[in-house]
Amino acid sequence: MYYMFSKDMFKVVIKAVTTGGIVLCVALLLGACGNTISGVGKDISDVGSKVTAWQKSEEGVKNVSK
Repeated sequence: MYYMFSKDMFKVVIKAVTTGGIVLCVALLLGACGNTISGVGKDISDVGSKVTAWQKSEEGVKNVSK
């Protein structure tokens, strides 16, 4: 079989393409994960501010004694 490069160079090209593909996939996965984590963090912050506002309101926490 005829290769444009020597067999050793062909192996280097295959390794470089494979490594590049893996790095690309990892970068995409980490980027998606970062967006999800920041979105969840924003949701938690929103809930925390709502709870704080609820606690400061007059109807907020009531002492119930039995």
